[in-house]
Amino acid sequence: MAIGSARSAMTLRRFFEVTSLPKSLSSILFTSAFSNATCQKFSTSSVEETLLVSQEHGLGKITINRPKALNAKNCEMVEAAHQALEGFVKRKEAAAVLIDSSGDKAFCAGGDIRDIRQAVLDTSYRKNPPTKHRVARVFQAEYSLMCDIVNCPIPYISLCNGIWMGFGVGFAVHGDIRVVTENTTFAMPENMIGLWPDVGFARVAAKTTPGAVGLYLALTGSRLKSPKDLLYAGLGTHYVPSAQLPALRASLGKPLDRQPDKQQGLEQILTRLEPHTEQVDASSAQLAHDQAAIDYCFKSALDYKAAGMSAAQAVLNILTTLKEVADSAQAEQDKDFAKSAMESIQAACPTSLCLTLHHYAQVHTDTQSQGPLSSMYNLMKQEYCGATRMVSRHDFLEGVRAMMVDKDKSPKWDPKDLIAVSDEELNSILDPMPADLELAWKEQVLL
Repeated sequence: MAIGSARSAMTLRRFFEVTSLPKSLSSILFTSAFSNATCQKFSTSSVEETLLVSQEHGLGKITINRPKALNAKNCEMVEAAHQALEGFVKRKEAAAVLIDSSGDKAFCAGGDIRDIRQAVLDTSYRKNPPTKHRVARVFQAEYSLMCDIVNCPIPYISLCNGIWMGFGVGFAVHGDIRVVTENTTFAMPENMIGLWPDVGFARVAAKTTPGAVGLYLALTGSRLKSPKDLLYAGLGTHYVPSAQLPALRASLGKPLDRQPDKQQGLEQILTRLEPHTEQVDASSAQLAHDQAAIDYCFKSALDYKAAGMSAAQAVLNILTTLKEVADSAQAEQDKDFAKSAMESIQAACPTSLCLTLHHYAQVHTDTQSQGPLSSMYNLMKQEYCGATRMVSRHDFLEGVRAMMVDKDKSPKWDPKDLIAVSDEELNSILDPMPADLELAWKEQVLL
């Protein structure tokens, strides 16, 4: 068995120690300017400007401005960002959209998880949230935005400087250009709080990341910090040193003309971008060295149904294979890789792990066969079912309590053992909703 040297995965508990978010929700004030000459303000409060939206010289710009909360986005901010994106496109004046953030620590650390938990505690529901429930509003906003990002007819550029996790991943990764810096830290650690890696990352795992890297990142929540790793995985498209970001912003801010097709628009943007990029040898990335080990331990799980296994059995099989590598690999780095991955998986919520594999395997299969989940809207409809049901369950309420409220870092999962998670339960979580409750999104709404 040929196994490359491995990069140690981040312990998920540590992630929640360093990214605790303020309990109080920030208010929103966002600026919208759909013409080059004027700037009009809309606000719900003067406490803090948390989303800044402007348009000048053909560049529509959305800046997350909540640095004290690591630029985590609440529901109102997502809705405002979606409204801004629609405005840029429909008014035909913006040639491109730039997603940016304030501060150096975070691009976007995710959604406001405590807000979602509190909404469930305030008004519980059995399986499907009423359309007016805040949980429904949150995920309707997030997933309809994901659909429009995938279908955006003008170039969509993100400057992913700093922490890039959770919802922040979805806000950028489905766009055309994802600039990463030496400060970028990527992770999808949702399994540690009883949720799952959503926002369409299963699509990225199936279409973009090599081999089983996407599934590995989803199940373990491992972080990527090296530009080489981020480009190797296909998560970033360009590396720009953070010191070059002001100059890049200035270059992108020079007059842009809307092009008749998106490809021409991208060529116009790439001409501005290239002078600020630095080439990196992605083939020498740590992930490239780890690829054989990742595929050996994780890849067969994507076809677990064909092997006659349940999702729980397949996750247990991953753990068995990781233990084999930890015990028998010749290189210490390989042993460290396996031990770290095992530790992360064993600490995560069993139902979340099984649902992640169940969903990602479905998306993997449908992507290869052009099945239903190869459509972004169908994918988001399924994730809407999964997310709204997962957050109403004990495990999510308990996971957020343990990691972000009481911070005892000792969640009590139910069930506590992987083997107790049935495929029937996973199917129930992802069952289609009645038409009047499902994700509402109209294709071609941006055109």
